[in-house]
Amino acid sequence: MPYERTDAITIRYTDFSETSRIFTFYTRRFGRVSALAKGVKRKYSKMIGHVDLLSHSEIIFTSGLSRDRLHILTEANAYETFPNIRKQLPRFYAACHAAELVNNMTSLDDPSPELFDQLLDLLRRRDRNVGTAIALLAFEGQLLLLSGFMPQLSNCVSCGKKNRQKTVAFSPRLGGIVCSKCSTGEAELIHDLPADALSLFERLAQKKLTKLSRVKISPSVTHQTRAFLNRYETYILAKKLHTAKHLG
Repeated sequence: MPYERTDAITIRYTDFSETSRIFTFYTRRFGRVSALAKGVKRKYSKMIGHVDLLSHSEIIFTSGLSRDRLHILTEANAYETFPNIRKQLPRFYAACHAAELVNNMTSLDDPSPELFDQLLDLLRRRDRNVGTAIALLAFEGQLLLLSGFMPQLSNCVSCGKKNRQKTVAFSPRLGGIVCSKCSTGEAELIHDLPADALSLFERLAQKKLTKLSRVKISPSVTHQTRAFLNRYETYILAKKLHTAKHLG
């Protein structure tokens, strides 16, 4: 029974029995994996404090049950637990939202070291309270880009016409903005989105803005972009994320 070792971020866990839990990790080497931690809920378990939600750890697991994609967690050693994230609910909800997105938008055993680094960077920023709201938007843009769901936000997704309006309509079904001509008859449009906010989001996704602490974004633009992302993510995932309602 082979053992595997990798850096991991805990993105979810569920109770399996009175003493055990199933953890979902996003790992640097293997992408998203699920592993059963036997006895982890016992008072004297060596894993207590090392696999908390959102923690960054080194994990060791066996891949003997790969047929069911459920591995057995044998050891974990925490590098970072990000205690400050839990001190303020906005920080905690933002970090949990990122974790829930990764859990729902990635496939099992499909690694992306870049995505792992982006999630880890977001957790570190939230822990230090650096680039608060903008950091989450940047992460979401990069996740959409890496997963192939980044929408078209500069040109009409139907005819390719360059947008020159201050507000635009967005079609979740088509995955991009639509001009007034192409929007005729299109259902479920999101109307009156500020074009400058979508342009900012696109630049964040493409890493054209790297010093996030210096990026200034008004509360109203943040709210509008957040509402747009919540609706788009709900559409592509075909469900509402539990954490979305807690974001400002």
